[in-house]
Amino acid sequence: MNIHPFFVHFPIALLTVYSLLELGSYFFLSVRRQAWVFPVKAFLLFVGVLAALVALATGGIAEDLIEGTTRSYILEVHSSVAGVTTLLYVILAATYLVRIFDVKGWGARIASMNRLFAWSWNIKRRFWNFFLNSWLMPFVALLALIGIIITGALGAAIVYGPDIDPAVSFIYHLFLVQ
Repeated sequence: MNIHPFFVHFPIALLTVYSLLELGSYFFLSVRRQAWVFPVKAFLLFVGVLAALVALATGGIAEDLIEGTTRSYILEVHSSVAGVTTLLYVILAATYLVRIFDVKGWGARIASMNRLFAWSWNIKRRFWNFFLNSWLMPFVALLALIGIIITGALGAAIVYGPDIDPAVSFIYHLFLVQ
């Protein structure tokens, strides 16, 4: 039995909303200034990444159920794009995690126990804070959102066929090698 469809839609919804909120908070200062934005984005991102990891695992199980040459090629592309997209979201989640540890003071408390850890924590904290406060964060969120769109379209093409709608057909034919 293919349980992948039960798990795949939850991370799509959470991570899509996260990406749109990340882009919105970058381009609209009024959104960025709201106190609720960071915790909501962090929640959407953390739960979405956990759900995406489950979707990747169930996708690996579902991969064994699909047969056929064209479908298996598109399935490999679908699987690869899903993996890269999940990795992008994991990087974004790591950024948020470092920020949370930095704000709460946990990182500094742990770093005070060991000199080598303190040195590496300062470098990591500076890098991730730069990443979080620059144009890189919304850029990676946009790339990840594009990855979700491509992954979803290829998944729809695998399940329903490439002619289910014009967007799916367009993305399917971008990746189809004839």
